[in-house]
Amino acid sequence: MTNVLLVAHGKLATEMKNSAEMIFGELPNFYPIEFLKEDGFDSIKENALNILEQLEGGTLVVADLFGGTPFNACCGLAMEYPEKGIEVLSGMSLPLVLEVAAMQHAKAPQEIIDYLLSVCANMVKRFVIEEEEDEF
Repeated sequence: MTNVLLVAHGKLATEMKNSAEMIFGELPNFYPIEFLKEDGFDSIKENALNILEQLEGGTLVVADLFGGTPFNACCGLAMEYPEKGIEVLSGMSLPLVLEVAAMQHAKAPQEIIDYLLSVCANMVKRFVIEEEEDEF
């Protein structure tokens, strides 16, 4: 089973887990980490490390923004603790989190990331109103 850390600005990580649980039911191995105004780089690392120390197996971190503080802090942990098998992904969205929830029991973190990268273009859709052609 893959452990999942959801790490994001504000309360997005907590609400993302809550939204995913509306669809999947309880997700006990999903751990939200909030990044609030009073927090900093070190507090994100500390909060994530406290969770990681209690977990066994690989962990997938889903962060909101590439290059943002939550993402960078978790990349730092992945580099400092390679033995923990931490994989970090940015671009958190509900479709992405739902895909992770669907695969968490059967796939390792790297397998989940490989799959997500192969289908990510399908997660963003544009609504287009087709104009009717005039018939003469």
